[in-house]
Amino acid sequence: MISESELMFQLGAIMLLAFIAATLAGKMKQSVMIGYIIIGVLIGPRISVDFLGVQYNGLIRDTSFVDMLSQVGLVMLMFFVGLEFSFSKLKRTRTPAIILAVIDTSVGLFVGFMFASLLGWPLIDSIFLAGVIAMSSTSIAMKVLFDLKRMSSPEVEFLIGLVVVETFIAMIILAVASGMIVQPNVNITGYGQLILSIVAFYAFFVWIAMWAVPRVVEFFNKIDNDELFILFALGIVFLTAGVASVMNVPPIIGAFFVGMILAESKVTLRVQSKLDSFKDAFVAVFFTSFGMMIDPAMFKNVIWMLALAVPIVLLYEAVVMSAVSYLLGFSAKASTTIGTSMTGRGIEAILFASVGSRVSGATMSAQLNPFAGAFCFIMSAITPPLVKHSSRFANLLSRVSPHHVKFSASVVSRTLGKAILPSQPEKFRGTRLTAIALVTFVGICCALLVTGGLIHLSLLVAGIAIVVWIFLSVRAVAMSIAESISYSDLRVRATCERKHIADLSASVVLGATTAVLLTVFTWSVTWQISLMIAAGYVAFVLGLLRWGFSKVYGFEDESPKRPSGIPAYDGRAPEHTVTSVTSATSIVPASSYSSPNVPAGGMRADDSADRIMNL
Repeated sequence: MISESELMFQLGAIMLLAFIAATLAGKMKQSVMIGYIIIGVLIGPRISVDFLGVQYNGLIRDTSFVDMLSQVGLVMLMFFVGLEFSFSKLKRTRTPAIILAVIDTSVGLFVGFMFASLLGWPLIDSIFLAGVIAMSSTSIAMKVLFDLKRMSSPEVEFLIGLVVVETFIAMIILAVASGMIVQPNVNITGYGQLILSIVAFYAFFVWIAMWAVPRVVEFFNKIDNDELFILFALGIVFLTAGVASVMNVPPIIGAFFVGMILAESKVTLRVQSKLDSFKDAFVAVFFTSFGMMIDPAMFKNVIWMLALAVPIVLLYEAVVMSAVSYLLGFSAKASTTIGTSMTGRGIEAILFASVGSRVSGATMSAQLNPFAGAFCFIMSAITPPLVKHSSRFANLLSRVSPHHVKFSASVVSRTLGKAILPSQPEKFRGTRLTAIALVTFVGICCALLVTGGLIHLSLLVAGIAIVVWIFLSVRAVAMSIAESISYSDLRVRATCERKHIADLSASVVLGATTAVLLTVFTWSVTWQISLMIAAGYVAFVLGLLRWGFSKVYGFEDESPKRPSGIPAYDGRAPEHTVTSVTSATSIVPASSYSSPNVPAGGMRADDSADRIMNL
């Protein structure tokens, strides 16, 4: 038990030094989170420096009280994250945001688990290391876009929806992972109890949302006294976190969900304004406390981990996710903006590291914490220039991409984007059926990860059937789209059979779902097989794009022949005549494949050159 004087000293030192760190971080255009973590390292009990015969072992030796305060800060932080979760933000962008969030999280977790397997880490530590690597934070990118006055760009709307969905997915993963760790020696019965606990937890919040919140909000609105309002709000937050803890769900998940429930109510702005300062103070304590858990002497042991992790994350976020965004229908510049924005790592990654270092059974927290802190610092420093120069990055990708890859990708982008992006209220035949098939596929993949034996094989057979279903559904939708829109501005062959476009688009999806299914099926055997599957999918896509180019591209020898005897046009208008100039790029009216509501990130008539990436 620390003394009263030591308690006051700890609080004063943390608050004052956190203020200095936040000020310096702001002047250096870095996240204040980084400043808090660095200060925590410098004043924590794990630092040991001998300078000119003077031994310095940190200002704070007993961190028990600071750790308790940090838990309060973490609960408040997740409550405010939940307040930012708005279903209304997903109304227009829900389909592309959900698809991008699921793909980004899945690829990130896959990369994280492979990285942990390469290091030889135990399963418990691997889960949280994968979370650190996978969880994107677009708050840094948003600050850059705000400074560049690009917040009005339509792709920003998709980024907001994406981060909302990804945060929700992160909370689900954290709840399930923490439940499995609370019961490490689970059997089938244990898994059933875990699932029942989580289902009961969500049912509790559904009841709150449908019955309790309308009455509580009505009572909230009648509280005129700010002091009473703050006490009542804090009571709800911490009581809900306690209920979550009783159900073997992390308290922060309870705080997140109660914030999410209140996000659409009339009291949201008042809650944010009254509790914001309280939250900021305790969040500073949380990040400072996380820094105190980092042993500076361990940084030399994680340098090589950083040297591997940073390039890998840059590759799959800036390149792979940009390519995925482009195939989903975004323009080249919007795609690279989305991809580079998702390279940032921040609060979500630190959250996984903090929880992972405190759970029972974790053995690699001495490396996880310094890795997470340094990793977030490096990615936070890299993200702003990447986002600022995303247009140059798009041009670079265009220059290095082969001609047939750019052309076939633009055709797939035009086709899939018509079904995915919220361009217009028109619905094509089979889109809802395809969505059902994809949801079923995700469920089967999750089940494959936790089963074995005959059930494992049965799920594989079911997964193959679902993959075929998805292919046929996507092909039907793509065929409907290909027959209703024009591809003339992309130099698609005039005599091209539309089934080739449908086959090209559906086969890209077929390859992706097949690769995912084989990966989750073989994961329990050895992770090295996953690398072979990923390489095979890349080769499949490249071959498919070349095939699409041969079937769809409009060769110049198919253009109409100029009758003999007629002089070639020299580019000058005849004398004494009035000419009417029509843009050669306006071959197809915008209405034939777009609408006035299409965002700049989607499909635009004036963006045709960008859509084929400077063909």
